[in-house]
Amino acid sequence: MGLLDLMFGRSGEGQQGIEGHSYKLPEENHEFVYPVAVRRIELEALEALLAADEAAPSLADNADELQDTFDELFDGDGPDATAVADREREARGTVERVLETWREQVPEDDDGIGVVYVQQAEFEAIRAFVKRCTDRDERYDEFELPESMPAVAALLARLGETTDSRYRAVVHTDLLPEA
Repeated sequence: MGLLDLMFGRSGEGQQGIEGHSYKLPEENHEFVYPVAVRRIELEALEALLAADEAAPSLADNADELQDTFDELFDGDGPDATAVADREREARGTVERVLETWREQVPEDDDGIGVVYVQQAEFEAIRAFVKRCTDRDERYDEFELPESMPAVAALLARLGETTDSRYRAVVHTDLLPEA
């Protein structure tokens, strides 16, 4: 096995009607991702949204009260408030992990722009978190969106456009947030 095989995988005939060579990368340490251009200011705005969410009372803090409301509304057949709180906590944890990795990939200067890699599940978690925060802003007095929310909306729109496209890249898992 040569150095190029170690770096790029095994070379072989082109696939799907493409002439030339293609490389088969090891699946255990490579993933399909969507490359997305991200600005440092957008990451800071997402961080501010996480801080606002952290400062406000959480669903987990009021799970018993919420469960009583669900039970009244659905005659005991409603959703489990603890499970709903767990899903929200899981989405928030994904956003925190993604943000930590992305901070390392985007320059810190004022005009900082870089390319980050997002997987579909990560995008779904970010979208769910942002939606929950905007819903909280509309419904509850104790939660207020940060002034930087337009930058989060711009980032979310770009992530949505990118993950709707068919273009994906393959990157080493070292460039992705840890699961």
